[in-house]
Amino acid sequence: MRLAPRSCRPGALLALPLALATASLATSAWSADPPTADQIVEQMKAALEPPKPSIRTMTLTFDDQGTKSTFSLVQARKKLADGDRSLTVLLEPDGARGIAYLVSAAGSGDPTEWLYVPYVQRTRKLVSAENYRSFMDTDFTYADLGLLPTDTRNKLLGTEQLDGKKTYKIESIPGSTVKQWYYSRSVTWVDAESLLPVRREFFSPAGDVFKTQTFGSVTRVDGIPTPLQTTITDVGANTSSTLLVTSVSYDANVPDSLFAPEGLRSIADADAWKTAKSAGGS
Repeated sequence: MRLAPRSCRPGALLALPLALATASLATSAWSADPPTADQIVEQMKAALEPPKPSIRTMTLTFDDQGTKSTFSLVQARKKLADGDRSLTVLLEPDGARGIAYLVSAAGSGDPTEWLYVPYVQRTRKLVSAENYRSFMDTDFTYADLGLLPTDTRNKLLGTEQLDGKKTYKIESIPGSTVKQWYYSRSVTWVDAESLLPVRREFFSPAGDVFKTQTFGSVTRVDGIPTPLQTTITDVGANTSSTLLVTSVSYDANVPDSLFAPEGLRSIADADAWKTAKSAGGS
């Protein structure tokens, strides 16, 4: 599994002092003047969605009180000239192979999303509320597999120690009434050092916590801190789903054409995934 930085590169050695100096300046500036909630959320999004094009392979395991189902997925991300793109494709089991979820953050407003389902051989543009449907009957929604939303109203509730780390506690309220039918607000604990999320709680419109999300196994991949495990638990149903990254490659060869909606019909057989598997096995 390629989960270690290519530290032997001369460029990486030269970049390290600059990165350390930048982090030191940011830390000292924030200790004097704490960041705002919007700044923390913006930096968290940047940490979760690095600008380098990437390909990752993942397994998603759904645990319904001891009865488990497992899915194999691949995902490509890239920042194009007009905005970010994210593409998630299901490879296994065979009966669901080829289901593809494409997100385009081009332009302003909500991202545009498409779903391709091989059974009906149709690519369909989703309406805003549909991305909060369950993905393959797991605790993950389609939105959980896409890009972090940016249209939230954020408030810094303070700092807390969580799992031995100093964290910023951020409350976020969805900016769209379409999303508020799914959750009224979320509270996220963000690691003050890495700016990666540690834990998130989703509240129902009635004000109860109905889902929790944890991020763990943070590993530096090509110098980028990357959470390798994300678990979502449905509090009421007592089920949980864990997304495990088994390989990830940054600076990957990700062609722009991979993100064309008209190409989703055959996207499961794209050469890009073969490259990802080879990288993951080295």
